[in-house]
Amino acid sequence: MRITAHETALTQRHLWRSAREAIPMTRTVIVEAEQDGVSGYGEASCFMTDHYNSGLDRMHADLRRTAPLLAELDLDGPGGADAVWRRLAAALPASPFVLAALDSAIHDLRARLLGVPLWKSLGLDRPQGLRSSYSIGLDTPEAMLGKLRERPGWHAYKVKLADPGDLGILRELRRETDAPFLIDGNCGWAPARLVPALPDLHSLGVTLIEQPYPRAAWDDARALKELSPIPVIADESITSPADLDACAVAFHGINVKPMKSGGITPALALLRAARERGLVTMLGCMPESAAGVSATAHLGGLVDHLDVDVVDLLAVDTGHGLTLDGTGRVDLPDRPGSGYLPDPAAHGWYVHQVPAARLHPVRREVPSSTTVPPGTTDARDEHPDTRHLAALLRGRTVGAASLYAEDPPAGHTVPKARPGRGRRLSGMATLDEVRGTGAGTALLRTALTLAALDGADTVWGHVPDAAIGFYRKHGFDVLGRPLDLPETGLNHFVHRSTR
Repeated sequence: MRITAHETALTQRHLWRSAREAIPMTRTVIVEAEQDGVSGYGEASCFMTDHYNSGLDRMHADLRRTAPLLAELDLDGPGGADAVWRRLAAALPASPFVLAALDSAIHDLRARLLGVPLWKSLGLDRPQGLRSSYSIGLDTPEAMLGKLRERPGWHAYKVKLADPGDLGILRELRRETDAPFLIDGNCGWAPARLVPALPDLHSLGVTLIEQPYPRAAWDDARALKELSPIPVIADESITSPADLDACAVAFHGINVKPMKSGGITPALALLRAARERGLVTMLGCMPESAAGVSATAHLGGLVDHLDVDVVDLLAVDTGHGLTLDGTGRVDLPDRPGSGYLPDPAAHGWYVHQVPAARLHPVRREVPSSTTVPPGTTDARDEHPDTRHLAALLRGRTVGAASLYAEDPPAGHTVPKARPGRGRRLSGMATLDEVRGTGAGTALLRTALTLAALDGADTVWGHVPDAAIGFYRKHGFDVLGRPLDLPETGLNHFVHRSTR
């Protein structure tokens, strides 16, 4: 099994706001697990980074750190997928999103190798009649009404509210639809505002309240459960199966998000346990693309409420997976696994593995980035161990980097470098229009992760004198004196560990 990491830059049709934050753009890491020419996919969002340890640098570091474990995982070993998840969970105890991406990719790969849909490989019944709610983010009343009018006729609407006592927007929305309202506080409400509003919320057709209070407010949650005429479900308060006992006491139900809970494996266990206890169940998603949420929907037959509208909210995506019709009806692709198919031309990709030819436009504009003239054949480019990465802007290549399976040359003694474990970084460049935007950092970060996932312990290269500060900033050491190369001028030999 070979693991690849890609980065995305996802924007939504409308700026997404909740009581907690506004999200103009979401970065995610898509994990691809490949075996025998078949790939499965999982996704980890750069979202609530302090709470979930999901900053991009941290997630890449976690992938690099677990690379030796990933190299020895056996999908068909004793204990199956559950045993694989336990080993990954032990290695990633504080990184649920990375754990989820790996677990989902492995489940997806396993189903595709079997040639069956994900729900079937999980031992579930075929999901029937799935319908998603449509989320209306916090905004001005006019904008929130406009969002509903763009999507009339949906099964239910999930409305973000800053204040449960401000009923004006709900009254305006109610004039537009008879559909149930699910309201979400995202931990931002106070009992003094919510409790007096409960009768009015009930009369306005609110059928579910999601996470009104902060996660730590267990006493307030238990009190609300006793008096609310509307079911109240946990979201931020349910992060793993370990939270289920407390949530069963303090809430009427739970919202399970595979990314938050650590993947398909624990999400499935949570849903089954919640149903056994008679709890209301919802299945939701984080800001993510079709790569992640398509797998989530395969668990939809186990829940009372489904919230997977993120693919409809996106202005750009990374490929094709589940689809939603004009009423929120969910259609799962008739393909093995999650059914997700990446689209290399989709504008959601930010750093993506590509064929060598995709890098030529950048290298023509930045000829000093490579010793091989762009457009010419380099035998290394087609080697199975070679990786080519593009930084993309609205689908256009604006950055390039290549990794070749080469050890440091003779005369360069790199500490702790082992024979056969080196990767040469070559042709690293970005166009002027994206310099200073983080595109080069994203390329380098991803290259280091792919090198580690391929078993390398050292990344090295010759870099121009003008770029030495950039590489030092990212942990590279300089070895020896600079060389004056005829093709690219004064160059330094740099190296760093992949860990």
